[in-house]
Amino acid sequence: MRIVSYNTRGLRTGHSVADKSSRYVVDKLLNECDVLCLQETWLAKQDLDNLNSLHVDFHGAGESTTDLSTRIVRGRIPGGVAILWNVKYDAAVNVVRLNVDWAVGLEIDIDEKKFTILNVYMPYESNLLEDEFLHKLAFIKAYIEDSSSTCVFVMGDFNADLSDDSSIFGNHLTSYCEENNLTLSSKILLPDTSFTYISDAWHSTSWLDHCICTTDAHASLSNIEILYNLATSDHIPIIFSLNVANVPSLVAKDNNDLTDKLDWSKVTNEDINKYTATTDAQLQAVKLPRDALACCDPNCKNTTHCNELCKLYENIVKAVKDSSLCLRSRSLKSWTVKPGWNDFVAEHHAAARDAFRLWHEAGKPRQGALFESKKMTTARFKYSLRILKRQENMMRADSLARGLQNNDYHKFWKEVNCMNNRKTSLPSNIEGVCGADNIADLWRKHYSDLLNSVKSHAVSIDNVDFTDTMVIRASEIQDAISKIKEGKACGLDDITVEHLKYSSFKLLPLLAMCFTGFLTHGVLPDSILSVVLIPVIKDKTASLNSLSNYRPIALSSNISKILEYVLLTRLEVHLLTSENQFGFKKSLGTDMCIYALQEIVGKYLHLNTSVFLCFIDATKAFDRVNHLKLFQKLINRGVPKYLVRLLAFWYANQTMAVKWGNVLSEPFYVSNGVQQGGILSPFLFNVYIHDLSTNLNLCKTGCVVGCQTFNHLMYADDLVIFSPYSAGLQTLLKVCSDYGRDFDIKYNPSKSKVMIVRTKDDRNVNFPVFKLCGTPLEQTSSIKYLGHFITDDWRDDRDIQRQYCKLYAQANMLMRKFSACSLQVKCSLFRAYCTPLYTAPLWWNYGRGTFHKFLVAYNDAFRLLLQVPRWYRASQLFVDAHIPTCEALLRKLTYSLMERLDKSKNSIIMSLTDPKRSSCRYTSALRKHWIQRLYSF
Repeated sequence: MRIVSYNTRGLRTGHSVADKSSRYVVDKLLNECDVLCLQETWLAKQDLDNLNSLHVDFHGAGESTTDLSTRIVRGRIPGGVAILWNVKYDAAVNVVRLNVDWAVGLEIDIDEKKFTILNVYMPYESNLLEDEFLHKLAFIKAYIEDSSSTCVFVMGDFNADLSDDSSIFGNHLTSYCEENNLTLSSKILLPDTSFTYISDAWHSTSWLDHCICTTDAHASLSNIEILYNLATSDHIPIIFSLNVANVPSLVAKDNNDLTDKLDWSKVTNEDINKYTATTDAQLQAVKLPRDALACCDPNCKNTTHCNELCKLYENIVKAVKDSSLCLRSRSLKSWTVKPGWNDFVAEHHAAARDAFRLWHEAGKPRQGALFESKKMTTARFKYSLRILKRQENMMRADSLARGLQNNDYHKFWKEVNCMNNRKTSLPSNIEGVCGADNIADLWRKHYSDLLNSVKSHAVSIDNVDFTDTMVIRASEIQDAISKIKEGKACGLDDITVEHLKYSSFKLLPLLAMCFTGFLTHGVLPDSILSVVLIPVIKDKTASLNSLSNYRPIALSSNISKILEYVLLTRLEVHLLTSENQFGFKKSLGTDMCIYALQEIVGKYLHLNTSVFLCFIDATKAFDRVNHLKLFQKLINRGVPKYLVRLLAFWYANQTMAVKWGNVLSEPFYVSNGVQQGGILSPFLFNVYIHDLSTNLNLCKTGCVVGCQTFNHLMYADDLVIFSPYSAGLQTLLKVCSDYGRDFDIKYNPSKSKVMIVRTKDDRNVNFPVFKLCGTPLEQTSSIKYLGHFITDDWRDDRDIQRQYCKLYAQANMLMRKFSACSLQVKCSLFRAYCTPLYTAPLWWNYGRGTFHKFLVAYNDAFRLLLQVPRWYRASQLFVDAHIPTCEALLRKLTYSLMERLDKSKNSIIMSLTDPKRSSCRYTSALRKHWIQRLYSF
């Protein structure tokens, strides 16, 4: 398929000699391409229908900036975009209208190969239009994320000059592609000397027309060519050759699951009462193995006891599951007529179907009564569909409003999540392997290799002493059930959290007795040990056919989570880890970890001392935990043997199967790694790497704050080490290398980066190359650490840019999906999606211009959601909607962070905030900025 993009500088749609003469390039392009994207058509809204008559073999659609029925127009009509496609693709084409006047597109589906072409016209480069340019880039990002297609081409006149390093828009476009994992295909496939624009006034050249693609879209482009021979005006056409065979095939969604899941949202209170009564009767009938339950010998070798305990557990699960069978028929999905179909669509659908059948039987004529009848009935059918769609959006909007008015927040956010759903169809092949069964086997081998990649041995725990903590009470089961959120997916046993919460109270003592027996005998049933892995796409813009673009979601039994919560109450006193570890700890978060790093390094910069940092990346750290070494660490910490024995049995006997679509692979055993999504997993991982933190703290190098020396910070497996000496950093790297070798931690030197925060005196000093595991590390000037950008000049402009780009993207997403909602609903969505300004309180060293762009983005985001013009006063909008202005929000977030820091008991945080420990509180530039923000008006 050949696609052309061309800025026409005015499109004449008439058939006079003059019109055809001025349309010479367009007509020539239509004879050479399958899809033509045009910018600056200068057409009024009333002229867009003429796009269908430009060429006998082409149909068209467009957007205009001007409606002649609303005002008198003087001069030419600005802007406008159009897209034309060959009629042979009519059956495969769906026009994409985004309700904007600068973009229009096509969704094309050819033999399960689905891709999208988006034609855009961006504003010309000017400081005054920079915010508009960023807003439109964010709009494109929101569309790509929301699109059902993962193969997206965005082409047109971007007015971003890649041939000029000083071009603001060009730099923005390059950064935009890098941050969003998009490919600037025109830059890759064309020489650096390319140009697509020749100035009439200065005869200078610029490279303004581009194509940005997702990874799969770029892989399907075989060639790009600029048609210099058609340079009859200032803009030059650019042609793209698309190999449709290389577009990934997507498998149609199959709504038939492996089992019929119970939808509790459709169950009434009367049904729940009936279910509770049924479980009461079913659980009453469960027979208890008295000998096995009465056994208090933790070293019992009676296999009959173990089998009876497992049988008891399966009977409890069966009783709970069978009790819900009477509810299942109410929740099963069935095909229903869309509301309004019979009123608005049914008649036109029948007429269009009959007209199409007659036209098809007559040989598909291109003119005549049958052809006109087919066109007219199809147009009426599509128009009625649009009415139905608008009605459906209004019904959803009304439902959201009712949920808020009735304070039914659960229903409100469930409806929001439903409207915001962005599920992507599965590709038909992964790494060249086709067929659901074969792909499931491929995933099975992939995860089996990963989770059996570390050499280890089975752990044997003998001579276990009986303790009172082996006995589990019913109240503990109830507390554990209350901690699990409703609506979560279930494991292979099909037991949801609602099954447990609405069950008879007899379930609690039964599970308590069953779990006590498991702790005493050190065994678990197969259904608790079974886990389902579901690969999900990490990045829609990356390759869908690559194994590396997926991450596994682990679905385990909800009852196993209850057991984990019960075990955690007995383990937590033994799972305390280093103060340098901020991950998975109460009252600590990523923002506090970043704060500590900023303050420690900032203190040394204040003392005119450079600091050397290294951000270390560990490959699949959670999946490479050595079980034998983990359990040995637990024993060394004094964890009771009966707990270690049960965990060892759990990890040695757990099985995993991979689900791809509706196919479930054969199960496999695992010998390393902590279970993904497990309640205990983050705590066990922290224990596993705790000794690395201890070894680093024993080093004699680091940054001194008060009477303490700090040289590293951890958030789970994210590790940053630092020292004011180059030799000190290399010493810390050696400690990490040694620990990785001893405990099977595999570092990724290509993703681990060194950053040197230099003082002015050290700007031109050459420092040695740093090595991790013998491999030289790359030095970087900017890195994203825990979602926050850190730069070697220790300024916050880069992170502020991240935040205002995110604001534009969030606002565009909300506007696209919730534009029909009430003001109350929009305000609730704005608070949820746009006011959590991550790490914004940590900004202090930035340019006024950068911060002004952030303020403008916040105001524009709210204006966009409320659909009011940019010149409308933002402060009045915020007051009327009871939403804080940007400055007020920053004060609130700053005060909240200060309060959390002052209450923190973490020794590192206290060293930075407690004046009894150090002077940092009084010398900190960040804290001075906070005081000024809070108390200066």
